[in-house]
Amino acid sequence: MLKFNKDGKFGILLFGDLHEKPDCRESLRFKDMQKLMNASLERYKPDLCVLLGDIFDTEVCRDDPAAFSEYIELLCRPMTSKGIPVAAIMGNHEHDPGCDDEVIKAYSELSGVMMRCEGVPGKADYKEILYSHDGKKPLAALWFLDSNNLCADESASKYDYVHTDQIEWFEKESEKLREINGGKPMPSYIFQHIPVPEEYELLRPAKLYEIPWSVDGFGKQSGTRFVKAEGTQGYLGEGPCSPDINNGQFESWKRTGGVRAAFFGHDHLNDFSGFVDGIFLAQHKTAGFRAYTDGCHSCVRFIEISENDPGSFRQELRYFKDFGINCECLGPVMKRFTDRQVMAVHSLNYCACAIASAGLLTYFVKEIFRERRERNG
Repeated sequence: MLKFNKDGKFGILLFGDLHEKPDCRESLRFKDMQKLMNASLERYKPDLCVLLGDIFDTEVCRDDPAAFSEYIELLCRPMTSKGIPVAAIMGNHEHDPGCDDEVIKAYSELSGVMMRCEGVPGKADYKEILYSHDGKKPLAALWFLDSNNLCADESASKYDYVHTDQIEWFEKESEKLREINGGKPMPSYIFQHIPVPEEYELLRPAKLYEIPWSVDGFGKQSGTRFVKAEGTQGYLGEGPCSPDINNGQFESWKRTGGVRAAFFGHDHLNDFSGFVDGIFLAQHKTAGFRAYTDGCHSCVRFIEISENDPGSFRQELRYFKDFGINCECLGPVMKRFTDRQVMAVHSLNYCACAIASAGLLTYFVKEIFRERRERNG
């Protein structure tokens, strides 16, 4: 049972996209990731930790389920050894080897770790109710949703989305919680891997002078350079990798009521956040060093919900460097780069190409007019 603590608070610590591998026992990358884990656990003392998908190489689970369970136990040990429960979410790469049931089983059988199929068969969708500190009254719902893998029709969208039957399960369960909550929607918090397309409403097309600080969109948004819209907080390092098909999940949240915030992984560089139609959408970047990242700006996000008002929360980001810990896996140059410096290099390259293209176009136009003048005497 998840309960508010004696101070009337409930703290949740997020770790995004760890992408850990079987060499973790010897890897400096794993060691640095766990330094961040331990430092953030010590600082925030959370009541729950959430792994936002793409956690560990699931090829291992297909080939050796027992070894996979040992690796996951090792990865989660900083939390479970302190008695802090862990909620794990299926990311797109958890689905890659096609052994979804085995992956769900491996996580669910570990002491102190949650992952289960509560709704649609084969999907790791589940919820946890957050009770008052005395355990008597249900006050909020935490939803952990499976956003699937690649779209069946990749010509329409690279990434998949939460399917219609999963949305229907969410709505039915939300209606049950409404009845428990005296006819009012129960305050709800969503955690899933692939973001909803509505994240792009937190951005706007870049103006010409903003190109050096912009990012290219993803999928059907590719070709448009984006910057953060007014009111959007945090860092935009890449175009959000949401599906091109909008299956109505966000509209379902609005229709059902009660959803206060949704937190996503998947994009390793982004940590921007803001409100869309009254729902807080937060993109969370990687907490590890395995996949593409930007210097040692890996980070954690802490969320605190209040028992007095379970529909309100506060949240903050803290980066690897903010904890004052030394990064061993990156060289002396890369570990001093910030994400903004790395992205600035990419943007300068983009600008250089654009300027060069404009210069060539100007040259050819001038040559055409020069030839015409010469022909006309």
